[in-house]
Amino acid sequence: MKYIIILFTFIFSLSAQAQDITGVWNGSSNFLKTQYHVQFEFKQAGNKLEAIEYFKTLDKKDSAKAIYEGTIKDGLVHLKPIRFEYTFGLSCLAQMKMTLSEEGNSASLTGTWFGDMSLKTCAPLTSGNISLVKSQPIQIVSTSQPEIKNTTSTNSLHTIGDEDKIGQALINELSKRKYYALIIGINDYTDVNIQTLDNPVKDAQSLAQVLKTYYSFEKEDVLVLSNPNRAEIIDAMDALSTKVTDRDNLLIFYAGHGIWNEQLNQGYWLPSNAALSSKADWLSNSTIRDYLRGINSKHTLLISDACFSGGILKERAVFENSRAILEVYRLPSRKAMTSGTLKTVPDQSVFIEYLLKNLIQNKSPLMSADQLFRQFKTAVINNSPNGQVPQYGPISQAGDEGGDFVFLRKE
Repeated sequence: MKYIIILFTFIFSLSAQAQDITGVWNGSSNFLKTQYHVQFEFKQAGNKLEAIEYFKTLDKKDSAKAIYEGTIKDGLVHLKPIRFEYTFGLSCLAQMKMTLSEEGNSASLTGTWFGDMSLKTCAPLTSGNISLVKSQPIQIVSTSQPEIKNTTSTNSLHTIGDEDKIGQALINELSKRKYYALIIGINDYTDVNIQTLDNPVKDAQSLAQVLKTYYSFEKEDVLVLSNPNRAEIIDAMDALSTKVTDRDNLLIFYAGHGIWNEQLNQGYWLPSNAALSSKADWLSNSTIRDYLRGINSKHTLLISDACFSGGILKERAVFENSRAILEVYRLPSRKAMTSGTLKTVPDQSVFIEYLLKNLIQNKSPLMSADQLFRQFKTAVINNSPNGQVPQYGPISQAGDEGGDFVFLRKE
């Protein structure tokens, strides 16, 4: 079951004279055919408002708490969400219009929540009803933070139809945005002391073809570098830094030799002109991180199929809690998906085999990188000859804010 959390920006229709709405309001909200318990605690001081929202599924297994502040002006109450105390499932901001009705000693608020075109709220065309009644507190949520459950299935968004307005609106928005890819494969090295590889160039070309065939990567926005030297890789990333905007998405793939230096506590890619006797032409994780931080994309996903590739994630733990599609796209991200930890990986890569297989077999129009990784991680572990354990997580100090790269499948 897919749970939806809605953060509300309230606009209450009040009488010309501002009324005090301090107190507890209980009721329900719906999204599509799913209904939720909702409770608001309002505090009012003059024209200023503070509010706490409690939101819970009907089965009472998942809940959320959010903080708001606002003002009353010209008979309207404007309430702005400040932060989550805790949350679950799909999170998005929403606007709402509600009408205050009073009869005897009872008062109610009824109306509709909706998204707008800013992508800072729930998606355009999404809406639902909400109904609240002023009452005494009802304990509908726990006072401590609940366990955040991963409710994401293999196809986290069901088939997009008329009723899935969030998914369709996000698809429409992403289709207007650029998807860039820099795909690097290195087989051949000028240093005779570095072993020649058989598969990285072929793997890089295969990934580029899959991205252009099945996903929204246009041919002119996908650059494949076969056996590049260090300068060619740097030039390619420099070019990306000048054309990628904060509306765009970037995928970088590297397949080739990697090396870990214990003394410097640093991982490196080895470009085709690298020499084992000198680090001058090695490409360090710290340099890669600096470029990823400097390229002003909305989301950057680095996929590295190389020995010791997990070193770029060494400074932070692997991201374990899956986020739903809309929320993970809303927040900027700098994530890495690597073929292993701090160990060697085989030339015949089961990592790229299952990565490509899952990209091709995916039928969902929207798929996060986290979903993709979770789909094939176990297959890589089970079929690796040396106990290879792929990794996925945020790249430290590169500008990650908790979001995720979202693949948009072509129709």
